[in-house]
Amino acid sequence: MVRIRSVKEYLGKIISAGILLLSYNQYSLGWKIGARLAKEEIDLGGFALLTNIAVPFRKFCERMEAAGLDVIQEGEKGNLAVIHVFKEDLPYSFVYEVGEVDESTFIPKYVEVKKKIVMEYGLDKRKVIHVFGTLDTFYERFGEDVTKKLFMARLRAGEELVKKGFQFWDVLIVNRDSIPKELHSWMVSISDYVIMTQGILKENEFVENIAIIKGLSKEFKPVVLQVRTPTILVPLERIYQTL
Repeated sequence: MVRIRSVKEYLGKIISAGILLLSYNQYSLGWKIGARLAKEEIDLGGFALLTNIAVPFRKFCERMEAAGLDVIQEGEKGNLAVIHVFKEDLPYSFVYEVGEVDESTFIPKYVEVKKKIVMEYGLDKRKVIHVFGTLDTFYERFGEDVTKKLFMARLRAGEELVKKGFQFWDVLIVNRDSIPKELHSWMVSISDYVIMTQGILKENEFVENIAIIKGLSKEFKPVVLQVRTPTILVPLERIYQTL
């Protein structure tokens, strides 16, 4: 029997301040890999910082749990914090809001919240994975210029934090069907690691291709993993009421 490996093993060594671009298409479930990587880091004694821009908190938790990460449980254990870019009245101390933001105020307010989390959780002494979901909703809300500025701010801040001894890496999730092709190409070039997933609906099955196409270690080799979900034949009357 083939041993089921973590996607992280195919990526090779993750450098300090490494950036993984997790790019999926509209039919893919590849975004779940981000949640899985966060859970694996927690299980190894690390800390997960999640940024949610896409959906309200309740739905965010449901999606993460469907991918194997119990946000509320891990948050209450002190293993996880969420930066929540939605205005909601939430009763969780591990959820941090950035408040009212626009194109000019998001990045400075976001940076201040991250600094607060670093101090409160002592993240200078812990391995941290940061999962950002999602870049396409960020782009739709703030535009291309701010999206690029966020990337560049992360690159500059990352180098400074590495000099101070911080150990962390980022998983940036993006639905590439929702952003311009040129912007996606720029994201690929900036990122240290790239995973592209594609969901394909065929006549008799659903196929998910997981292409691990970029890494930094000398031993890295591109690889394509594939998951096939076969058709389940169901009588017509079980799905549609007959006339």
